[in-house]
Amino acid sequence: MFHARFLLALFILHFWTIGQTLATTKCTSYSSHWLEKTVSFCIERTRPELDHENEPVIYFLHGLGGNQTTWSKGGYSEALSELTSKDPNFPALTFVSFETEMDSFFSDFEGRPEGSKAYESWFLNDFIPFIEEKYDVCKTQNCRGVAGVSMGGFGALKFALKFQHLFSLGAANSPALPPFSIHESNEEWKDYFSNTKIGVTKGMLLLRDVRKIFPTEELYQLNNPNALVENSQNSQQFPKLYFDVGSEDNFGFQVGYQIFKETLDLAEKNYSAAIEEGGDHFIYHHRNRNLIEFIKEWAVEIK
Repeated sequence: MFHARFLLALFILHFWTIGQTLATTKCTSYSSHWLEKTVSFCIERTRPELDHENEPVIYFLHGLGGNQTTWSKGGYSEALSELTSKDPNFPALTFVSFETEMDSFFSDFEGRPEGSKAYESWFLNDFIPFIEEKYDVCKTQNCRGVAGVSMGGFGALKFALKFQHLFSLGAANSPALPPFSIHESNEEWKDYFSNTKIGVTKGMLLLRDVRKIFPTEELYQLNNPNALVENSQNSQQFPKLYFDVGSEDNFGFQVGYQIFKETLDLAEKNYSAAIEEGGDHFIYHHRNRNLIEFIKEWAVEIK
């Protein structure tokens, strides 16, 4: 019961509404045979008056406790509207937000590619093909990207790095980047969480859920952004990356942010990153604009 109340509290805090869905955002659902359930999603286009054939597309991934409405409730739709209103030459882009489970981490539960919790396999093999067919957006690596916030930031970086033949961009606000393996000792994790705003009790509850998704060290490393960078040092399709974090992140993700930067530097990979001094986990309420500006630059480059 405590765990359920805690996650509900996180949901309310994490997705405090700063703006309503704008008229250009259209939400609907479809029946997924892969997940064996109905999935809700939202579409927003920057230039709805244009022909959308092969239009660059960004799949937006929600955070812990979120869903397809995170795009609007997290202020991303509002930020996009502000930026496009100031720039008549803003490139044509399609943003797709969608729901998963509140703590899916956009991965296949226990590595199983089928069933109602196979969110990685579903996203790649069912959802993306469905969106491409229904909305006539980009169907190639060079004009397809992923972005997200918090848990979705982890997912965006993971997808961009793990499937470089599918995505040319990964962008994340406050990504959930751990300081070390999730299978490090409980004592090590308790010491870590004791120095964060979330605290030991809530932190260990979250860790327990993530360990259920990745029950082995091998499975975790197959989805760990740091390991994915290390294993792609010779890649010719390395994606454009953007990520940011607050120096006082509620979950302590500024530690993982620094480690991720060092991993990229060691691999001699290009990226854009920012740490906001004094900022907490919710810097995305204003840094969503930085993420969208980065996506805009990517879209202009691929024209």
